[in-house]
Amino acid sequence: MRLITLLSACFYCLTGTFSQPQPDKDGRVTLRYTDGKAGEVEVKGDKGVSGEMTLRDGVWTLTTDPLPSDVYMYNFIVDEERRVPDPRNPWRERDIADTVSLFCVKGWPGSYYMDSDVPHGTVRKLWYPSSLNGMTRRRLAVYLPPGYDGDTTRRYPVLYLLHGSGGDENAWTGMGRLRQIMDNMIAEGKCRPMIVVMPNGNAELDAAPGESPYMEAVPQAKNLQSMMGMVEKAFPQEVVPFIEKNFRTIADKRHRAIAGLSLGGLHTLFISANNPEMFGYVGLFSPQTTNSLSDKAIMNVQGLADGISGLAASLPFVTDRWKEKVGRKMRRTESMEIYSDTEGKLLRQFAEPPELYYIAVGKDDFIRKLVDKHRQRLDKLGCRYTYNESPGGHTWQNWRRYLLDFLPRIFH
Repeated sequence: MRLITLLSACFYCLTGTFSQPQPDKDGRVTLRYTDGKAGEVEVKGDKGVSGEMTLRDGVWTLTTDPLPSDVYMYNFIVDEERRVPDPRNPWRERDIADTVSLFCVKGWPGSYYMDSDVPHGTVRKLWYPSSLNGMTRRRLAVYLPPGYDGDTTRRYPVLYLLHGSGGDENAWTGMGRLRQIMDNMIAEGKCRPMIVVMPNGNAELDAAPGESPYMEAVPQAKNLQSMMGMVEKAFPQEVVPFIEKNFRTIADKRHRAIAGLSLGGLHTLFISANNPEMFGYVGLFSPQTTNSLSDKAIMNVQGLADGISGLAASLPFVTDRWKEKVGRKMRRTESMEIYSDTEGKLLRQFAEPPELYYIAVGKDDFIRKLVDKHRQRLDKLGCRYTYNESPGGHTWQNWRRYLLDFLPRIFH
């Protein structure tokens, strides 16, 4: 299917019909797919961009109702089995394991997600030393604001921006439109110029799938090892020191922010709670707020791991190689203490509270119940926070908007 899609893209490019779908003056978008042999074709995408297509003269078409300003993702489903990105549309991004086509309806917020005639920042992909999960190096992406290389004396605040389950260091620059958002917000004076760091928070991978010379991997939506505390424990020891050594940062609490979506929200919550002196601004976007284990369960898991490791080490017929393998797997539970005594850690964090503790979630988000419980816990402890409840669910359309709302609130 990839070869067919590539050949189709080359054909459309050569014939001059290779372009992003454009909305009409009312915000309607017409999608087209050419395949006279297909029995049926439907569009599957964001809300408002789905439905059965109609065949006429060998071309399948679907015209949407008027769409609010935003970025919309979609694919074609051919004969109920083939999932095909739009061969006419050059704008594609990877969303976990899927490649999706996108188009934009300009206005607010859509225009913030597009390249504009404003000064542009740059994104660098870098490897940093890491011992997380037995690795020696991991990759992260860094956005540097316009002018960073021009004035070598200026220092900048830093936002650490974390992705969700199945994501990687490319998620926020791809589906999240981070560079475009930063360029446009900075140009309009709506946020302070800053460095944005986007690490790979998948404990099982050192970099985005297919982009590491050291590991072979495929994208997966579930990253269970990323919910065992390893990422949160390594972050202040590895990521922050690397950034502050290699970039011109303002290295204090008032000039550090951390935010994340979904699984990245879990990481953000517990990185900030375990390091109350480190971040002056905290953003939880549709956050997973628990790893589903109570303090007692965490202690039981750690005790079981210690017992298995001890048993393996004591058996005379077990090889050293197998003992080391067992030990390595069991050591993955050592970091789960990150999730223990959450209320005590929150009290310590809010003893000298962050200047902003921001929580955002959609009304229809399946994770909202977890968010409500976390808010109830904060209310009980007397911890003040800012809450943004939006329409919609667990989607990039919401996460991009949360970032637009979060950025003007930090580093004042």
